[in-house]
Amino acid sequence: MSVRTTDPSAPHGSATDSGTTVPLRERISFGLGDLASNLTWTTITSYLLFFYTDVALISAAAAGTLLLVGRLLDAVFDPLVGIVLDRTNTRFGRARPYLIFGAPVLAVLTVLTFFTPSAEGARIGWAYVTFILVGLAYSAVNIPYGALMPMMTRDSATRVTLGSFRFAFAAVGLVIVSVATTPLVAAFGGGDQRRGFLLTAVLFAAIGCVVFWITARGTKERVPVVPLAQQKHALRTSLKTLATNGPWLIVILFSVLLFARLGVITGGAVYFAIHVLGSAGAVAVVLLAFSLSALSGALITPWMLKRFGHRRALIIGNVIGIALSLLQIPFRHDLVVFTLVFFLAATIGGMGFVAVPALISDTIEYQEYKSDIRNEGLLYAGYSFATKVGTAIGGAVLAWGLAAIGYTASSKAGSLDTGISWIYIGIPILLMVLQTVVIAFYKLQRELPRITASIATRRSGTGS
Repeated sequence: MSVRTTDPSAPHGSATDSGTTVPLRERISFGLGDLASNLTWTTITSYLLFFYTDVALISAAAAGTLLLVGRLLDAVFDPLVGIVLDRTNTRFGRARPYLIFGAPVLAVLTVLTFFTPSAEGARIGWAYVTFILVGLAYSAVNIPYGALMPMMTRDSATRVTLGSFRFAFAAVGLVIVSVATTPLVAAFGGGDQRRGFLLTAVLFAAIGCVVFWITARGTKERVPVVPLAQQKHALRTSLKTLATNGPWLIVILFSVLLFARLGVITGGAVYFAIHVLGSAGAVAVVLLAFSLSALSGALITPWMLKRFGHRRALIIGNVIGIALSLLQIPFRHDLVVFTLVFFLAATIGGMGFVAVPALISDTIEYQEYKSDIRNEGLLYAGYSFATKVGTAIGGAVLAWGLAAIGYTASSKAGSLDTGISWIYIGIPILLMVLQTVVIAFYKLQRELPRITASIATRRSGTGS
């Protein structure tokens, strides 16, 4: 079975081997891509609603509808990006061209999203156009970035390490945005929030663009390209095989539940801080603890996965996370103790954030084993779709829960203590229970050595 590859002398093209060794410098370069992602997208997800309502003076109802419509269109666009990516092969590689040429487009659209026309009638239309376009641009860059991992190596353990680097740098980006945005808006704006947000967006977008270029320059695509002769049948075969890729379906459902939990935790922090911890200032403390848990989780997850295996490690982590989350209830009025327990629960129970990208990469090997076609783009687009659906579900469940307990903007601090506590602590516990049940069915890891050996035999031309 012949394989078309690029010139092996090309420093950053699709390499001719599927080696397992990825140097430290390259792992750092790969991880930096998620720092770039968070400098742009986390700024949008964390502050854009406030910008719309308090700076652009768009009504909350109109802004909410805008965000919902934009995210739905963005999610539908993801599989299309994956399909195009699977048919891409250039002298720059397969995934890397999207980082090289897409990053500047994403940067420009990020800045335009935080610009608002002076004319009141034009603001809502401008917001719709820019939010939808920046979402599409983000998908066009981030899906190839995620699909880059299985192009760098076939080795499952190495992918876990790459996922750890990625998650660690994502946490760094989250901390930077959480800590620096408000002071930068004040410093750049000098009392003018419109100017402050615009210049802050310019800074974050410019840095993000450069960092994406560093990722593209510093990584190497080692896994051989599937012959073009097969590509005309790839979509039909891929979609048919996708429905029978049991490991991938399990990981996708696990991801939906994982990011639904993320949506509740990040979206509900402000309500829990004000109405339970009794201080609006506690919002930053809780979110900072969550960001730091991502860093610590990136350190312990590779060891846990290697020591116990993917399935057992995630089950153990969730069980411990559930126990620690239950412990948050009696300490929910003590900021110091609650934050410490919350940090530990998020660290142990959040191992899925590090593990899932590596698990998706493993399911790509399974897909090739079943169909003879590698679908990095399509399968990773499914994961991207799952993260967006999960986050949307988490936000909706949070909102419905608040409505069920009678929350309104005029609710007094402390008046809804019990209800908000059960929403903020109880819903994530329930979601972790469901995650544990789902991942219990994942058994691909034990089959991977046989699968990769079979693929290697096919590619060497000695197999059937």
